[in-house]
Amino acid sequence: MSTYGSDLVRAYFEAWNTFDADQRRSTLETIFAEDASIVDPDWTAEGRDAIVDAVGAAREKLGDLALGLTRLISAHHDVALYAWHLGSEAEPVAAGYGVLTFDKDRITQARNFFG
Repeated sequence: MSTYGSDLVRAYFEAWNTFDADQRRSTLETIFAEDASIVDPDWTAEGRDAIVDAVGAAREKLGDLALGLTRLISAHHDVALYAWHLGSEAEPVAAGYGVLTFDKDRITQARNFFG
């Protein structure tokens, strides 16, 4: 995967862990395409504004728990596969996998899985 693609994965996690709503919005608007979507086991958000709202609501529910990038598993072309954890990596509250699809410098879709 290109360096830029890995930067998008890291920026995605940075956005999830930003407590300031304006700063989080700015990051999400920068990294997501206007017509992007997030598909999560518990919810779906279609369009950048819906993503900003959904991530904000999820961030509120998570409290002070951090969403961490456990490992970037593999990436090629316009897709990245990674493992994530919620809370400490040693004793996570939840863990799973995710797939980001991107077009150049913007995420077009995020799919999250528990596991």
